[in-house]
Amino acid sequence: MKDRVIYGVLFLLCLGVTMPAFAQLKVAYVNSDRIMQEYEKAREAQQQLDAEAKKLEQQYQGMVAEYDSLSRQFQQQQYVMSEERRKQKQRELQQLQQQIQQFQMENVGPKGQIYAKQEEILGPVLDEINRAIREVASSGQYDFVFDSVGGNLLYAEEKHNITADVLYELRRGGTSSPQSQGQGNQ
Repeated sequence: MKDRVIYGVLFLLCLGVTMPAFAQLKVAYVNSDRIMQEYEKAREAQQQLDAEAKKLEQQYQGMVAEYDSLSRQFQQQQYVMSEERRKQKQRELQQLQQQIQQFQMENVGPKGQIYAKQEEILGPVLDEINRAIREVASSGQYDFVFDSVGGNLLYAEEKHNITADVLYELRRGGTSSPQSQGQGNQ
C-alpha cells in the first residue's frame, strides 16, 4: 500500500513536470478521405484506377463464366463420354482453373498489375498531397499531423524523433524486461 502511494505521488510529480512540455506541442490532423474526395487530381486518378480495375474484373468474370459453363457441360455429359474424352475434358478444366488462378496472381495478387497501376496512377498524387501536408505543417509550426481516418502519423518534427536514442539504448543493453524489474521490488 505504501508503495502505491509513493508511486502515485511520483506519477503526479512527473505529470506536473511534463504538462508544460505538452502545452507547447502543436498537433493537427487531416481527413484523408475528404482530401481524396475533394481534390480534383485525386478523384481523376481514382476514376482511372477504378476503370482499370473494372477491366480486370470483367476479364476475370469472363474466365469464371467460361469455366462454369464448361464444368456444367462436363457434369452433364461425363457419363456418356469415352474414358479418353472424359480425361481430356478434365485436363481442359484443370488448365482453365490454373489460368484463372494465374490471372488472379498476376493482376490482383500481392505483386499484381492492379497494385502496379495504383502506384503509377495514384503515386504522384499522393506525393503531391504529402508535400502539401509537410508544407502546411512546417509553415504552421505543427509538431505532429495525424490522419483522422487511419490514425497514421503523416508528419512529425524531426526533433521529436527518438529512434536513434532507442537504438542506442538497445545496443548498449541497458534495457531490462518488465519481469526482471518487478522481481527486484518483491
